[in-house]
Amino acid sequence: MEKIEQALILCGGKGKRLKPITESIPKPLVKIKGEPLLSYQIKFLEKRGIVKFIIATGYKSELIEDYIIDNFSHLDIEIVNSGDVDIMERIYDCMVHLNEEFLLCYGDTLADIDIYELYNFHKSHKGKVTVSTYQLTSQFGIIKTDTNNLVIEFLEKPKLDAWINIGYFIFEKSIIINRINSFADFISKLSLSKSLFSYKHKGFHLTVNTINELRDAELNIKNFK
Repeated sequence: MEKIEQALILCGGKGKRLKPITESIPKPLVKIKGEPLLSYQIKFLEKRGIVKFIIATGYKSELIEDYIIDNFSHLDIEIVNSGDVDIMERIYDCMVHLNEEFLLCYGDTLADIDIYELYNFHKSHKGKVTVSTYQLTSQFGIIKTDTNNLVIEFLEKPKLDAWINIGYFIFEKSIIINRINSFADFISKLSLSKSLFSYKHKGFHLTVNTINELRDAELNIKNFK
């Protein structure tokens, strides 16, 4: 069975919306039930066949470096510190370490994606990049009315006809040729050139960007296996 063996984990952001926690530590080291986000990610990927890790750092990189040495010295992990730059610059700095195909993950997002299925889906189409997506759920109850404003349907926080990017990309290195200033522009260009495909994930997913999301993660991390 073919599989992806290398993961690039993006861990360079400042995590401003998680202050004051991130004033002393980088976001990937923020703990959920006593264990850092980055630890959950590495352990999950290791169990699914990833044997080579590249961690792209920036903000408080030295703390991530120390954590990796203390806890994951048995794994093949390369840390690349690019400082305060856009995601694209981090990827460019890691190019020398990357295989022709690699998994790219966010350091603040966890999902129980079937990595084998994701990779097989990627190999089934002709695009150069596959992005994992998750169906958006409304934060509010949705009310539908008729022409007389009579409520004909009430939906409590329904799933919407929209899918969000949750990372877990499969990249083919050959697509990263010309230098582009921002990751958002790069993804947009992939879409316009019909090189980007969506893998729709319907299982567990959490992102930790805010204090409220951290509280939710504390309640739901037991479902991440």
